[in-house]
Amino acid sequence: MTPPVSDPARAAVVALPAEPASVSVARHWTTDLLTRWGVSADALDTAALVISELAANTVRYGHAEMTIRLLQQEDWLYMCVTDSGAPLAAQRLVIPQELVEHGRGLAIVGALAETIEVTREPDGWRVGAVLRVTTAGKRARSTAGGA
Repeated sequence: MTPPVSDPARAAVVALPAEPASVSVARHWTTDLLTRWGVSADALDTAALVISELAANTVRYGHAEMTIRLLQQEDWLYMCVTDSGAPLAAQRLVIPQELVEHGRGLAIVGALAETIEVTREPDGWRVGAVLRVTTAGKRARSTAGGA
């Protein structure tokens, strides 16, 4: 028997081309969605940074398309970026030389996330990260309970 879920899960998926402009689109999509879900500002900023790093990796090293999946259940946000399609020649993001910091994306994600997982898929790679989040409803309940 499955126990009842006290806080229903929220889930969303978006597919984007693996091109430089999609990094910004992915970040804004994530921010807009998590704002509607009531995720706290700190967790929202962290999630947007994680998605930006994962999307940038897909653009830099990936395939034709990226799929971003978000699942928020209770205090946890599961984020996954999968690249797929025919492998492309590596694309370069246009970043001023003084700001170039290659090879730190997954280290940043690893420092921010509770867990990170990188998996080779038949058509590309899947990178998942889990964050602990607080939502507006949880903040209101914990403030009322502590008063």
